[in-house]
Amino acid sequence: MNIGTCKGAILAGLMALAGCDVGGGATSAPLRQAAMANGALTLVAPEGFCIDKRSLKPSFALLARCDTLGDPQGAYGAPLGLITVSLSTAPPDAPPITAQTLEAALSGGTVLDRRETKDAVLLRVQGTAPARKGLSATYWRGTGQVGSHLVGLAMYGTADSGATGPEGGQVLDRLMQRTRTQAAASVVVAAQAATATE
Repeated sequence: MNIGTCKGAILAGLMALAGCDVGGGATSAPLRQAAMANGALTLVAPEGFCIDKRSLKPSFALLARCDTLGDPQGAYGAPLGLITVSLSTAPPDAPPITAQTLEAALSGGTVLDRRETKDAVLLRVQGTAPARKGLSATYWRGTGQVGSHLVGLAMYGTADSGATGPEGGQVLDRLMQRTRTQAAASVVVAAQAATATE
């Protein structure tokens, strides 16, 4: 099996894990960012990753390395893996999310590593291996808040992929950084537009 075929097989397995239809093939122009939550939030992919248009819903998106979604020049050395993003509304009086609260919410698995930044709380977990052959039982789970939305994150890959090691946590943190920066910029633009119409 050549490298291209191997990548395709791994991606198909990851997509199936996320419950996505892979029969349509890769799109010719994958998205680097996309509106979610009916336009209330813009998800911005980390470098080397793109958003699969077929997966996109108001509260869910699936991301994969850009070269597996039709942009052969867009991978930038990113690890081969799959990111899932899910949104929910944050309760107005919710306490700040910590690694301890996220760990308590896990349904199972052993926490191998914790990563807390100003943008996200991330856990590297050793759990049950996904049913799809070749996927690692080690994966990343995380969350962060953008405006009034909680952003749930997960990253899966094979055992030899950087997606399941420390690099996976860095990728998820960059996703949150870019998404929060975009949200902050949108607030500034909206404020300037409101001032201009007064």
